[in-house]
Amino acid sequence: MSENFLTISAHGLTAVVSTKGAEVQSLRTADGREYNWQGTAPYWSGRGPVLFPATGAPWNATYTIDGTAYEMPKHGFVKGETFDVVSHEADTLLLQYKPTEKTKAYYPFDYVLRVRFSLTEKKLDVRFEVENLSDTPLFFQIGGHPALNVPNFDKARAVNGYVKLHGDTKDEARYLIRAREQGCIQTGRFPVPADERGLVPLCVETFANEALIFENHQVRAIELLDRDLHHVATVESDAPCWLIWQMQDVNCPFVCFEPWYGLPDNEGSSNELAQRPFIQQAKPHATWQGGFTVTL
Repeated sequence: MSENFLTISAHGLTAVVSTKGAEVQSLRTADGREYNWQGTAPYWSGRGPVLFPATGAPWNATYTIDGTAYEMPKHGFVKGETFDVVSHEADTLLLQYKPTEKTKAYYPFDYVLRVRFSLTEKKLDVRFEVENLSDTPLFFQIGGHPALNVPNFDKARAVNGYVKLHGDTKDEARYLIRAREQGCIQTGRFPVPADERGLVPLCVETFANEALIFENHQVRAIELLDRDLHHVATVESDAPCWLIWQMQDVNCPFVCFEPWYGLPDNEGSSNELAQRPFIQQAKPHATWQGGFTVTL
């Protein structure tokens, strides 16, 4: 599988994107500061994959279409596929992916997935387009997985930074849901582990139950603050669901703010594709659009 690394630069920002999975590899400012997690061992090796056509895990790794079962890997399959370059300009890159016979065994539809990366002042904009080439509705889930470096990380320090949630929902009204068996959603709502200031500390205890998962448009943006409460970066999206993720049981030098247009199945329930949680739809011969921005 070929993999190329393509660079765009503008307004003092430089981004590097891989054609494998349309994954951001680097996001740097003119002073050389790297904001994107670099996949450093012994931590998570990813850097920010695109999740399609599933976000999270189907129960028993399967879903159904009109009662026929299909296998689906966790987070879908495009993270491992090579995208074609449609256009590459100084400040903008457009990649696209078309299904193969191999991937149609997972997801038997005709479509084009496009991911556009562009730089403006202090901002990386990532836009998703899903074009339905068929005469019937196309159901799918899609999500971003941007990973940010935690500045001045010290693995011996209990708290290395903070997360600030933004949105129309008041802090006291926010709640979490949790993924458990097979990475699927368990029953119940749980409190947000915020301190008296409404900030979520980046520490081992925060992620004792893995990712913090928000549904129903409770969040529209998530901001990373350093230990002194200075702004580092903000991820913003109109996605209905968000995850905040670090590895369990270890202090992590990165944090992922993940806008998802979809959620994993509920525990014990393998859903018909059109009924999966927060499923998205592209109408026949129409294009669905979504995405996120990272503001430094």
